[in-house]
Amino acid sequence: MLSSASNQRKRATISCDGGLLPDEMIVEVLLRLPVKSIMRFRVVCRSWAALFSTDEFCRLYMATPKAPPPKLLFVSPTATSHSTEVYSCCPSGPKDELLFTLDSACGNSMQLVMPATCHGLSLLLDDAAPAYYICNAATRAVTRLPPFRSVNRDTSTGLGFDIRTRKYKVVRLIRGTRHDNERVRCELYTHGGGDADLWRPPTGGIPFGLCRFAAAAVANVATYNLPPVFANGSLYWLVPPCLFSKVPRAAVISFSLPEETFSSVGPPPFWTSEMYQCPLFRASLGPPPPFCPGTLGEHLVQMDNQLCLVRDLRNNRNGGCILEIWKVPDCTSCAWSLNHRINLLGRVARDLRQPQVLRVIGCTGNGNGRSRKKIIIATSQHRLFDKFLKKVHTYDLRSQALETILSITETHTSLQTMTPSSRFCLFEESLAPVHKTD
Repeated sequence: MLSSASNQRKRATISCDGGLLPDEMIVEVLLRLPVKSIMRFRVVCRSWAALFSTDEFCRLYMATPKAPPPKLLFVSPTATSHSTEVYSCCPSGPKDELLFTLDSACGNSMQLVMPATCHGLSLLLDDAAPAYYICNAATRAVTRLPPFRSVNRDTSTGLGFDIRTRKYKVVRLIRGTRHDNERVRCELYTHGGGDADLWRPPTGGIPFGLCRFAAAAVANVATYNLPPVFANGSLYWLVPPCLFSKVPRAAVISFSLPEETFSSVGPPPFWTSEMYQCPLFRASLGPPPPFCPGTLGEHLVQMDNQLCLVRDLRNNRNGGCILEIWKVPDCTSCAWSLNHRINLLGRVARDLRQPQVLRVIGCTGNGNGRSRKKIIIATSQHRLFDKFLKKVHTYDLRSQALETILSITETHTSLQTMTPSSRFCLFEESLAPVHKTD
């Protein structure tokens, strides 16, 4: 594996005019520069401009380990509310940086669909249009996706990367109504897929045995704004247990980007038959309820490219104030294991216990050496009418220190639930191209 990566670096340096330094050394330096510098260095010479545009260099740039402070991407309406500004935010930076403006995109209805970028690309939704956008915030490239059908339906959409074809795919689950022939269906769009610039059904449809779980997952998204997550080549949706009369055999619905097929992941060990004996839980069975135990306090997240399930026990009946993060390294075995258990004490409890919504959106660092591992936590607190206080914190697993890196007040005029959509996500720099669409 290492020799293969070394050979790739040698091939990537063929057209570099290194002067007195070996080409391999120059490329190693370039791979560790921020995207802003790479874009500026395109004008150094034609050979460098050609090198930076190759898929090989883009892959090497993404694969090169970097340890920058966490960056956030967030969208904000302009003064006229008829366009949207896209900003980046870094705790160590002097101020928020305006990246670009999306004209004719309604700022109050714009949202970032997923909690983290997918290999450097972000998926945005203008809910008023409605229309999806794909953007690379680092290169300031953005494109609007083709229109889609089934506008007046509950849907859930995610962005993933097909490692086999090296293409990005946008996948939509659409929940049918009583007038539709299908309970739930799927369609996808391949970004940069060639002449067929259209939404299409996947190669493998939703198996009949998974239809009710997929429909429940879409209902969960519509009620609690829980987006899918991308990890290890697949998109994952959480299935709410409160929509079933017994513990469902599927806790998560997965969609493989290379195979374009659906499968499922079994329930974690704390989903037991005893929780169905709880009166509050039994009362929540049926249509999507205003509060669903085992759902509002649970959500999926990708950490270290593995699927994880966060269990929010801040209002535990036993008096504890705990966050648990469970992971499943091998989704085929369904072997969930407890990865982190965070006791919210002191100031941590004071800042994290009050918000109605708490979401772990990712992590930074690996815990080795100076790269200390930190959990990124987003919270939402309803203030007044359509105003919500949104904060993003980092939690150091070693020192148990909590740091607030973003605090903004948002207005959600078209709010349908008390869990508003997200206008920020974790930001990872990349040179991934954004293709223009018809």
